Amino acid sequence: MTFTLTPYSPRMKWGLWGYHPATESEELLSPAALRQMATGESDETVAAEMEALADRERVVPTATVGQARGEARIFQALMNAYGRHRSTTTGGPFGIRSITPRPSELVILVAPAQLPRWADALGHSSDTQGVAGLRWAPHEDGIVLMLEGMKLVLAETDEATWRTALRARTVGQGGLEPYPVPVPVAEAERAKSQDAELASIADLLSATLRRIHLVGRLTGNANVHLFTTRYLDQLYLIEACVVTPTVRPLWITQCLPLALWPTGRMPAGGPADPYAAVLDLLIATEPFNAPPRAAHNRPALALCHLAGRHTGRRFNATFVEAAEHVLAVAARVLADPAHANLYDAGGWAGGCRTFGRGAARRTDPCVPPGAEEVMDLPEADLIRFGAQTQCAPDSARRIRAGRDLLVGMLGWALAAATRADNRLSWTREGFLGVQRATHPLPGREGTLNLRAVEGHIVELDIHGLPGLTPEDGTVYWEGGDAPSQAVGVLLAEHAAIEASVCLPFQRTERKHRLLLPVPGPARPTIRAVAAGADGDLGFITLATYIAEPYHREVHTYGAADGHWQRLLAPEDTESSPDPMRTLTAHLSDWHQLPSPNPGEEANTASVDSPLYLRFLAAHRSALDPFVTLYLAAADSLRGLRTFEERHRAGAAALRFCNPLTVACQGFHPVREPLLRMVKSIPEDPGRLEAWYAYYLGELH
Repeated sequence: MTFTLTPYSPRMKWGLWGYHPATESEELLSPAALRQMATGESDETVAAEMEALADRERVVPTATVGQARGEARIFQALMNAYGRHRSTTTGGPFGIRSITPRPSELVILVAPAQLPRWADALGHSSDTQGVAGLRWAPHEDGIVLMLEGMKLVLAETDEATWRTALRARTVGQGGLEPYPVPVPVAEAERAKSQDAELASIADLLSATLRRIHLVGRLTGNANVHLFTTRYLDQLYLIEACVVTPTVRPLWITQCLPLALWPTGRMPAGGPADPYAAVLDLLIATEPFNAPPRAAHNRPALALCHLAGRHTGRRFNATFVEAAEHVLAVAARVLADPAHANLYDAGGWAGGCRTFGRGAARRTDPCVPPGAEEVMDLPEADLIRFGAQTQCAPDSARRIRAGRDLLVGMLGWALAAATRADNRLSWTREGFLGVQRATHPLPGREGTLNLRAVEGHIVELDIHGLPGLTPEDGTVYWEGGDAPSQAVGVLLAEHAAIEASVCLPFQRTERKHRLLLPVPGPARPTIRAVAAGADGDLGFITLATYIAEPYHREVHTYGAADGHWQRLLAPEDTESSPDPMRTLTAHLSDWHQLPSPNPGEEANTASVDSPLYLRFLAAHRSALDPFVTLYLAAADSLRGLRTFEERHRAGAAALRFCNPLTVACQGFHPVREPLLRMVKSIPEDPGRLEAWYAYYLGELH
């Protein structure tokens, strides 16, 4: 990937401070391919829609004001109804097979089996949210759903099919009437209330719905999970598809080309002023480092400090010149409606967090809009700027260093200018000490603690949660590096938006248990547990583990002896944690799968027992049925045994099973090469490496 940010080029994926020129030769994606990535449309549909597209700079058109408002309400209703789900079982995320966005219309192809679920989600009645004021009518292409200023077409859905879906509703018959049935006064008032509730993020919700197939790039066979939440009285869209929640939009999370970014509407107060923003941020957070009032270039000096380009209060004139250029570019970017989405989702600090080494969710670094312009300087200037940070005399390296300097400064300028208005109150400890902010977790027993030095840390102090043992220690959400304390404040504030809702997704560091376990199925089966899991341990992973000679040197106990053993008093376990005892415990620890605590019923249960399956379900994890069979047999031997003894028991269970019957217990389809691999597992541990290498090549 390259530094080029022209609309149809990929965004740089190697990191702002790790540019790889060899990747410049990568083939660029066509505009049609980019659009299909987001919408799931057919080649024919994309070709026709691209031909009619007015703005070729963005391949997915932005909705009009009324259309966006209606799409936001539709999307909110779908998120409420579907919750956390697998797109592989619903025909697509939220049942959407494909979506064709137009400025004043949205055409959606819904999986036929999902139409009753859509009818349930959208129908408004007194005891459900739904979409108040929604009406439907037959359409030449299917069924049209209408709100004031919005039109959404359910493609390839005839009237009889739609009426059947309506009759199958489980929430009553109110609120999904055919046009022109009038909207009652109470329902009209509810419609206004829903509009007002989503007004601040309507554009973001609409833009996300219009790019809904981007979640498929995140999830694969995993869960789709999007929801809205309030933080400091501001509504945010949270995406938790890969377990760790993030407020960053899909196009920023995935570092996508600018062609897939939405255009937007400027804030009501007009574009932000980056000159004032960087100076105000520094004065508010580090007043003792603010440039003198007499200085004529105070904003540039402030930006140099934010970006860490200073020595005490001394500034390099070359850095100041670079900062002046960056601020001029930032002002043009912030005033351009094409980049109004920079103000969304807590501001561009979210984009800056993609560079952090300690981010809760690692993503490809996403360079900001304006990067091309900020680097559009003569090579001599880039070399001169780069020479300040790159000691090597090589001109090419200095050019890259100059680009890094400029784009890095641009990111901090945009982050300061788009800082969210709703923010925590910071207090300073000592003249040059740590800055702290605290915030009670809404509806939880815990406090969100933020610290900023020249770095940022967001931590959760948890009190009274069941299952949290002393060895788990303090629960941290995110930590990282920042070039200045002021920037650390920006990054910590943004991370806190996610941390405030992270508890249901957070796991302990030692045993990878959910802080807040979820209710499991009453009659747990391997398939049911896997259906609700964030991830599962598959047979290839097991094979990788047992094929490694190092892992085969450990002697282990049986499940009845306890997967984990507590040797010390509970208050001592933070410094001396529980030791692992069984093969299951070692494998779970290696693969970061949750493990039971000593004293829990699951700690002495076989992995195929209801007790252990219920434990896995409570922590949203699962074992493949072949892994379950192997570990149950291996751990069935009591007492201290060698790996060879346990492996022979596990391998025998696999070799003598009916692989098709076992495969049917799982959630995922099983390919024929994997079945052959299972049946041919050698009982001699010495042959495992050759067996693994052979079948791994065949599977790929």
